[in-house]
Amino acid sequence: MNINSAHLAAILAFSMWGLFPIYWKFFPEIKAWDLFAHRLVWSFLTLILILFFKGKLSSLKSIWENKKTRYVLMISALLISTNWLLYIYAISINQILEASMGYFLNPLINVFLGWLILKEKVRKTQWPAILLGIGAIMMIGVQSGLSHFPWIALTLSLTFATYGLIRKLAHVGSLEGLAFETTFILIPTLIIWAFRPEAPTEIFNILPSWKILILSLAGLITCAPLVLFAYGAKRLPFGTLGFFGYLSPILKFVCGWLIYNEELSPDRIQAFTLIWLALVWYSLESIYRQNFHSR
Repeated sequence: MNINSAHLAAILAFSMWGLFPIYWKFFPEIKAWDLFAHRLVWSFLTLILILFFKGKLSSLKSIWENKKTRYVLMISALLISTNWLLYIYAISINQILEASMGYFLNPLINVFLGWLILKEKVRKTQWPAILLGIGAIMMIGVQSGLSHFPWIALTLSLTFATYGLIRKLAHVGSLEGLAFETTFILIPTLIIWAFRPEAPTEIFNILPSWKILILSLAGLITCAPLVLFAYGAKRLPFGTLGFFGYLSPILKFVCGWLIYNEELSPDRIQAFTLIWLALVWYSLESIYRQNFHSR
């Protein structure tokens, strides 16, 4: 495989997503909700600036005027904001490993939701991978007596997979769509923020100026991998893009286990093993189908 700019863009995008825990761990002084709100505000400002300089600010008005697109993106906005908040919460309570489990499950959840909702055909040879993934989640719940059911992993996976599914129904650009989503979520977020004991300006009393500067980059850090991903997605085969997609949960796993020393209990080892076996099966089945069966 010859590495070109599209490959590098995809690798950088998934690597940035995989290393996000390091960025959010940089602010232990700030609660998960406040970090989420800051991410939303700075992402909104960054996206508006990008659209302004690209001369595409009017796209927000066009989205609003299209009733179907407007309602679809409102639903997707709720999903992606839930995903962002839960992800930051998982990092704040030292559950990066569980978050990585959710994103490892994502390809399998995508296939399952496509079968369940879009009535897409699932090949008989794909079902073992899906069942192994479901089995991994159920196994943790049973072994822990449901007291430590991996709800964070499952919710992250379901919200992100459903978000991708719904965004397929809205034929808008990734930046334009995300700008509308952040705009829609911004107002209720600011209202909730106003009634919280900690004011949005509290960070100026808690954080040194250099940390405030780094936090203000949250919008750029959110948007940069999205731009890189969009560039790579337009130029790479779907299978190649899916292969690079494993970089993100792998790096999250490394962050949780090796950098932040989260416990990799026997239950988790067994669950991860089942998930990895499922992904190997799924990948090999897809490669075989693409390269041999189609001949």
